[in-house]
Amino acid sequence: MIAATPTEAALDPPPPPPPATGGKRARLSFSALPLLTIINFLNYLDRQIMYGLFPLIGKDMVLTDTQLGALGFGNLLVFALSSLISGPVTDRIGPRKVIFTGVVVWSFATVGSALAPNFAVLLIMRALVGIGEGAFGPSANALLCADAPPEKRGRAMGIYNVGMALGGAAGGSLGILVGGALAPYVSWRGALMIAGAPGLLFAVAALFMVVPDRVVRDARLKARAYLLSPTYVICLLGGILGTFGAGAMITWMPTLLTRERGINANFAAGYILTVAIVCGAGGVLAGGYAGDALSRRARGGHALAVGISFLLAVPVGMAALFSPGVVSFCILTAAAAFLLSVYNGPVAAVVDDLGPRRYAATLQAWFLLGIHLLGNTPSPLITGWISDRLKDEAPNPVALALQPAMAAFLISGILFVIVARRQRSSPAPV
Repeated sequence: MIAATPTEAALDPPPPPPPATGGKRARLSFSALPLLTIINFLNYLDRQIMYGLFPLIGKDMVLTDTQLGALGFGNLLVFALSSLISGPVTDRIGPRKVIFTGVVVWSFATVGSALAPNFAVLLIMRALVGIGEGAFGPSANALLCADAPPEKRGRAMGIYNVGMALGGAAGGSLGILVGGALAPYVSWRGALMIAGAPGLLFAVAALFMVVPDRVVRDARLKARAYLLSPTYVICLLGGILGTFGAGAMITWMPTLLTRERGINANFAAGYILTVAIVCGAGGVLAGGYAGDALSRRARGGHALAVGISFLLAVPVGMAALFSPGVVSFCILTAAAAFLLSVYNGPVAAVVDDLGPRRYAATLQAWFLLGIHLLGNTPSPLITGWISDRLKDEAPNPVALALQPAMAAFLISGILFVIVARRQRSSPAPV
């Protein structure tokens, strides 16, 4: 294993100080973890709000479930491809400019989605949202893993991904409420305007973010040596399958609640928000802390936390989808959401431990490319297509269409347990 060179450089050159105001010159700066957590909230708010708005957009533009699924497909396809580019760019120029650009692009594209006159333009705008989100993801993951000591890395990523859980819940709930209690006041276009505008303020704040030092690249050992390692490939396959399942569940859960289960829109919005806060955010934090605790005993603890949680979630999720009563359905769905959310706490730490620091953003970028391009990019479209095929043959087409998602979670759990075993028996990269 090639040791890192002792030369260190700033991950990004510091921003110029603000102009003096006649007294002592002060430098404006923001801590990375809280700022990126807020930006991650906006990231998932702007992405997930579309899924809550599916019934309204479908009715207004006369779209099929397959076309609605294509909106998620286009967004996540472009997100995956742009993630691949942003990782190496971040390794070279630092995260501030990359994150700033990404947040600006997705914020303007969300506002553009609100102004779309037809399906084609809306699809293009959602693809542009994916460009901005793809620039943000690898940069933020690599930055936070570098900023946190190894024994607290899962905890840091858990806190960061609380923003994801809450943002996704806020987006889905707002979308559902626009079709219910907020219908007299806000249209689906107005909801997208509200979601898109705040990102511009936090994009500027990212230019003044405090970033850690990193070790410069060592040209003697290329990143592909780590990208092609069996453990990385197994981890990537597990991430693809887990993200496929998550993409299907997140996209179609609002429709499952309101259209298939007949739950009142206002209650459904409140339920999604409550589950996201209590179970989603709680699961993310629990996963981060559990991964750190297991990793203190042996390498591979973060991967083991992911694998066990997926294996436990599958029977609970299956029971939820086919539970005949609304109360039992809601309780089991909440329990499954907690277990499935564990993944988001430690998974970035799993990837970070598969290669040296100098390739951190590149490893994260390829991982995000794979899980989104092959995972949650096709899952909304595939699930919508299956639902359309089953509409005339089954009373619960969405629940049946989600069965491939549950199978994906099962296989993913097994793969992450294998990753944990392989990490435990091998030395940590340097």
